[in-house]
Amino acid sequence: MPTNRRVQVAIYSAAVLAALSVIVVLVVYPPDYTRSWLIAFGMLLALSIVSTLMALTISEGGTTTSLDFVPQLAAVLLVGPAGATAIAALSEAISETFFYKKSAPKKIFNTSQMILSAAAAGIAFTLFGGQPDLTSLSIKESFPPFLVAILAYFAVNTGAVSYVVAAAEDKPVAETWRQMAGGLIAFDFAMSLLAFLVALMYVWAGPQFLPFAVIPLFGLRYSYGVNYELKQLNTDLLRLLIKTIEAQDPYTSGHSIRVAETSRILARALGLQPRQVRLIETAALLHDIGKIDVVYLEILRQKGPLNPEQRELIRAHPDRGVDILRSIRSLHPEVLRCVRHHHERWDGDGYPTGLARDDIPLGARIIMLGDTIDAMTTARPYRDPLPMSVVREELIKHRGSQFDPQIVDLVVKNDLLKSIETSASQLDISANLAGTG
Repeated sequence: MPTNRRVQVAIYSAAVLAALSVIVVLVVYPPDYTRSWLIAFGMLLALSIVSTLMALTISEGGTTTSLDFVPQLAAVLLVGPAGATAIAALSEAISETFFYKKSAPKKIFNTSQMILSAAAAGIAFTLFGGQPDLTSLSIKESFPPFLVAILAYFAVNTGAVSYVVAAAEDKPVAETWRQMAGGLIAFDFAMSLLAFLVALMYVWAGPQFLPFAVIPLFGLRYSYGVNYELKQLNTDLLRLLIKTIEAQDPYTSGHSIRVAETSRILARALGLQPRQVRLIETAALLHDIGKIDVVYLEILRQKGPLNPEQRELIRAHPDRGVDILRSIRSLHPEVLRCVRHHHERWDGDGYPTGLARDDIPLGARIIMLGDTIDAMTTARPYRDPLPMSVVREELIKHRGSQFDPQIVDLVVKNDLLKSIETSASQLDISANLAGTG
């Protein structure tokens, strides 16, 4: 994590707030230190440490996710705000010190934001009428404030992490939050309900039940990890397939990967949900899969104009692509729609079906723009790459005819061409490094 001034301020601000929150919960919600309280505290602490060590690495943003929030939220119900805060602090500090090799600023921030998250959850639970108790737990009285505690926990947790990562990478906080937390928040919220079950079983069955709570945590961690890794494998295989196809033509090498990245940037700028962004990115990666046929190789390398037969063949590649992709059952139907219609024009003069305006899938409109930008900024046998200033003029010129005017306006207003150019350069550098050695 780069330690620029904004990041440093965020880290040490989190540390100060964490220290203050510890003081607040100890003073306002003092633990009772009874034998039963200490037993519950110790067992929940051990469960939190185990959960932290089962963290799953998420490639987007280079972050990790774990189920340590389950015992910490259960602690809110059983040992109160002070106990939950202490468990979050100790489990994170122990894990960071003895099991993970991270820089001091990362350790300070991670521990601080966990303290703040647990303290926020505990305080929210009690403020909304919840009463921590080791001997009785009323579902009717405790569950509504517990839902508020979950919201408080993840609002602080994801907000703090997103802010620091955004500061380190000089990105908007909202965009960073969508990238890092948007796809996991539903899963995390659902798993948080397990914390209520853990606390309920502790009250009903006693301390001897708690070690068995590790079993579902291991199962959930394993199933989620396998599912995530399979998704990553599918993405990697698709990228490898596209790179293999494009390797036949040096002028289109890397084209689909760049279009996918540009489409991702545009989709996020439009404020689409993470799931929609992923579908559009996948469709952009596969948009030219129909050109896998060798008959297209000569056309792609041809320097002069195409004859009528060649033009008709080119216009057929979206449908050919869909025919190929139908054999991949895991692909969402929206991906196929975007691939098929990525050459439709806003004015209806595109192909293969002549759709116009909003009848064209939004993802296809985004891919059309990304595809055109990359075509203009990439060297061709008949011309050099065009500068971004010319690309900008061309987008404005064809706004409302070839391109969706709303998307063009978004690109121009937010100067997204700079982000697209930077991203393309980074992809080219990565590709060159991967090809060396």
